[in-house]
Amino acid sequence: MSEYILKSGRATAKVISRGAELASFIPSDGRERIWTGDPAVWSGHSPILFPVVGSLTDDKVLIEGKPYSMPKHGLIRKREFSLGRHGEDFVEMTIDSDADTLAAYPFEFTVHVIHSITEKGFETVFLVENKSGRPMPMCIGGHPGFMCPVFEGEAFEDYRLKFECDEDGENSLAPNGYIITGTERMACFHNTDTLALDHELFDTHDALILTNLKSRSVRLVHKDTGHGVKFDFPKFDALGVWSAPGKNAPYVCLEPWSGIPALANESGNFEDKPFVKWIPAGECYRTGFRATLI
Repeated sequence: MSEYILKSGRATAKVISRGAELASFIPSDGRERIWTGDPAVWSGHSPILFPVVGSLTDDKVLIEGKPYSMPKHGLIRKREFSLGRHGEDFVEMTIDSDADTLAAYPFEFTVHVIHSITEKGFETVFLVENKSGRPMPMCIGGHPGFMCPVFEGEAFEDYRLKFECDEDGENSLAPNGYIITGTERMACFHNTDTLALDHELFDTHDALILTNLKSRSVRLVHKDTGHGVKFDFPKFDALGVWSAPGKNAPYVCLEPWSGIPALANESGNFEDKPFVKWIPAGECYRTGFRATLI
């Protein structure tokens, strides 16, 4: 595994070749903002989910009428990426389809991941090239984990998610992080723009899966000081919010998704998955998200 260091003024970041993950972002105040990847809690930092988001029923899916097996969150999050371009404040990593991916997902592709930083934050861009001779359905998502709390003397429960719009609180239920079995209306997030964080929320729900948001921007902020991060995900269809249940872990993931876990009553056809994107033969799909310190 290789590591690539980015710099912008006094801010630094680290990107690792395994999964092309952003593994660190430290602004000028010297405080790490990305989850450290403690394997006793959760070993990830900011995985990339492709070509599925979440779990499949029994890890299986039908593509063009044929059965394929694929693990949770897809095929590339633990694979080695190759280095593309690398400048002082950005790096581009790429991965191509191969015999192993074709056995699970019968399309040729190249995925480009471009991480760039400023002194105030970072941006991640995904470019997916369809190198097959036919339209390619795919889902894609980010999974960045943000340190929460950030400063000494703070608690996880001091933080709030502040959305740009009032939301209706609809959440898709996926017990134990598996398939979606139904929906609920969360009283704590109904007709408001604010969702207070506490560990019990994730102990009882695992991930929150918000598929009906009006907002495409959310702020993770301390309730008193207002410091935190503004997170923009303009082209994604849903947002996952997650912290490892039962761990009292000092982080929260803000996960922009085009795609969601399998539904209990779905057809099993990849082409029918909610929010699936179709890339015409020979073309490219671009999306991304941005985090800005506030």
